[in-house]
Amino acid sequence: MAKKTRTSPQDAPQIIIAEEMQPEEILVSCEAGIITSSDIQRSINEYLNKLHDPNDIYSNKPMIFNGLLEHIFTKNIKHILPDSNFINYELLDTIFNRIYLNLCYSFSYVPMVTTYTAHLIHIDISHVYTIKNGLILDSNSNREYNIKLHALVSKWLAICDSDLFNHIAQTGSIGGMFLAKVKGYSDQPQQRISIAIETPRIDEKQLTRLAATPAPQLPDNMP
Repeated sequence: MAKKTRTSPQDAPQIIIAEEMQPEEILVSCEAGIITSSDIQRSINEYLNKLHDPNDIYSNKPMIFNGLLEHIFTKNIKHILPDSNFINYELLDTIFNRIYLNLCYSFSYVPMVTTYTAHLIHIDISHVYTIKNGLILDSNSNREYNIKLHALVSKWLAICDSDLFNHIAQTGSIGGMFLAKVKGYSDQPQQRISIAIETPRIDEKQLTRLAATPAPQLPDNMP
């Protein structure tokens, strides 16, 4: 999904934004269907060709990027999500890892869980924070499965928070540093988090302790 040079209107009737990935890769596979790299690339090209200036996608305009996510949701993701109230978090984790993060990094946007849930998978963000805080959404569900969900959404939040702080550290944004302080970051730049797919086992006591642990605070005299 790397940025490519567009052909001029005189050269071709259609704007060429990016070439299809080679070889084609299956990004998501589930009972309801599959999503390939060419499916996503085709949706990107469709959306960008509708913009007045397709290069606006690189101009750090969240509304344009959110519009791209909505387009991909409608074209590629909506049909594979369960129709019932059951939320398949393992499927959403695959979409997060293999589609959302790649889109963010390709177009230079900082990944955010709120953006991901609102525009690419259309679930209520409160579900994510309920699980993050160690609460059980369904008392009849398997406790080990709920612990696994906690690990998944914690990973989403950790990756997004780490990328946000790294972005703030690189740009020196005063408003961003204030946000980082509110969220409880230290003033030391963090390394990009790499988390294995295998989910760590967390017992009930650890889960309760994690939910109750306060975030570290930045010094008040931070420049």
